[in-house]
Amino acid sequence: MARKVVTYERGTTYISNIVAGSTPCYGLVGTLWIGGLAFDTLERFELDLKTKDYVHLPKGDYQRAVMYWHSGKKRVIHPWAGKAPSQKQENILIHAGTKPSHFEGCLGVGFLEKAGSAQELRYDKESLELIWEQAGGVPGKQEGWNASSPIVLFRVLNAFPDRTALRPHSG
Repeated sequence: MARKVVTYERGTTYISNIVAGSTPCYGLVGTLWIGGLAFDTLERFELDLKTKDYVHLPKGDYQRAVMYWHSGKKRVIHPWAGKAPSQKQENILIHAGTKPSHFEGCLGVGFLEKAGSAQELRYDKESLELIWEQAGGVPGKQEGWNASSPIVLFRVLNAFPDRTALRPHSG
């Protein structure tokens, strides 16, 4: 059986949320596809590069990305699968979360919806479960990384965009 392809495309809009009373956190809005299913994504970043930025996946194909049950983050996709050029990149996961502040270099998956005056990812855990099943995972199975974990080709279509080209998401 051929490996499933999970495709991630970065957009040019972002959402934000405030933490600790005044600190803005930014999330680039994008799209992730597997089979005929499409999901919204959030990828944490700093809008002002005078402060530290977060690590991002370079554009390209991650041939042996693995899906498994993570003890802390639940269902995850691990693009590097132990082969990253640095520990920071190795820590990048696709996992559940609803706001930009829930990610530090990682990606969130779900459906972007209005939540009061802000926007958040909804159905994040359910989305990862659907991706898991599309990738060949057994529904509901909660095992850590092992020989039966689904391996996917994780494709990042584009590099992180120039910050000056980004605009607030209006959705």
